[in-house]
Amino acid sequence: MQNLSGLVGRSRQFELDHVLECAMREFWRKGYSATSMPMLETAMGINRQSLYDTFKSKRDLYLRVLEYYHENVIKTNFSRIESASSPRQGIINYFQMRAKEALTDSEIKGCLVTNSIAELALHDKEVAAQTNKTLQYMKSVFKHALGRGQKLDEIRQDMDIDDTASFLVNCAQGLFITSKMPTSIASVEGMVAQIKLILKSD
Repeated sequence: MQNLSGLVGRSRQFELDHVLECAMREFWRKGYSATSMPMLETAMGINRQSLYDTFKSKRDLYLRVLEYYHENVIKTNFSRIESASSPRQGIINYFQMRAKEALTDSEIKGCLVTNSIAELALHDKEVAAQTNKTLQYMKSVFKHALGRGQKLDEIRQDMDIDDTASFLVNCAQGLFITSKMPTSIASVEGMVAQIKLILKSD
């Protein structure tokens, strides 16, 4: 078991990122309530005193994990939309990748933000604020891509890009929830097909 208190500078940041990654996977896999402190100690490889010295509480750790997830998972996935030469295809590729993940046999399913909204956001204002920050970020990336798509004549000019961006966020959340249940290839591929139709240029 490691103790983070003696580390400084880059070494400490590296270790913090590592333990946050481990905690993120544990919370993502089991949920907040079902993840115990002993489980976190084992997953993170640090002792309880170091955990409390660094993160104060399980809830404080969870909020840090949500921030880490936003910066390192959400932004990484959405950067591919932002950098795509074809905004329309960038959005489609995003949903195709999420659909592929939904159909993959894995211990970790869905989205930590979606899970947090379902489990905690209604009763925890800070969790609600952090998850809403992520949803608004997702919407802003979709909206910007849709606007670029209209300028490139890839997407209908009469499309309301604000409403469509909100719709795409909701589609993503629905796909994340679907991935946590037994689902068919046809139902997941059908959702992606409908998104392609909505994003047609004419």
